[in-house]
Amino acid sequence: MTTQPASDAQREVRAHAQRWLEATMRADADALDALLSPDYTYQHTSGNLDARDVWLESFRTGGRIYQVYAIHDEQFRHYPGVIVMTGKSHQEMNTGGNQRELNAHFTSIWVQQDGEWKLALWHATRQAEA
Repeated sequence: MTTQPASDAQREVRAHAQRWLEATMRADADALDALLSPDYTYQHTSGNLDARDVWLESFRTGGRIYQVYAIHDEQFRHYPGVIVMTGKSHQEMNTGGNQRELNAHFTSIWVQQDGEWKLALWHATRQAEA
């Protein structure tokens, strides 16, 4: 398998993903709002699906607090106006007063809207325990 150099679009999306992770850990709903497409959805490892407004409100109310949200082993698929990024994540969070830690596989879909990359979907699946 050969490794191809990252495109400018892939580097830009990876930078946006890092801003998304940092805003998630700061619970900065306004910064997150600016990174999301209007139809954004977040598929949790629990199977629950949050629409954009529900997901953002969880940060505004303090219902979801991430201490750590890191990604690694990213891979990219680039289509006209769309980048699919997959990889692994590590999360440490407090949801509804319950502290949790989990490792997941993720798929995120970034779409180009009005010349900007926006996150349209984040889908996480819990990694199997070793």
